[in-house]
Amino acid sequence: MRLAEIEALVGVPYSEDACDCADFVVLVQQQLFGRAVQLPSGRPRGAAGQAVIGELSRPYGTAVPAPSDGDLVLMTDHGMRRPGHAGVYFHLAHEGWVLHSNEKNGCSVLHRVRDLPDFGLRIEGYYRWV
Repeated sequence: MRLAEIEALVGVPYSEDACDCADFVVLVQQQLFGRAVQLPSGRPRGAAGQAVIGELSRPYGTAVPAPSDGDLVLMTDHGMRRPGHAGVYFHLAHEGWVLHSNEKNGCSVLHRVRDLPDFGLRIEGYYRWV
């Protein structure tokens, strides 16, 4: 994957109702990988959606110990017990990066995996799309 293709998706505005982290993951999968990922209709949004994002996401992937470009990343946010945030993994410049979107940033951002704890995020796991 070329950096320019990934950077084209940095700065997409976050919206709890229209483009939350799960919607953004779907957008990335469609635009960069041509995957037809569909989220369940009527899924909860906001805090209720964050509370179940892990359970909603797991049927779409199989846990992997070493991620590859495009894999789903589930994260735990600010000391929560269950994953409530999702992103997409990329290997760039010899290290792991996560492209994700959240309310705190107000838009999509690309963070190094090693920097995620500085933003209150902990990786729960990596998942290969089924």
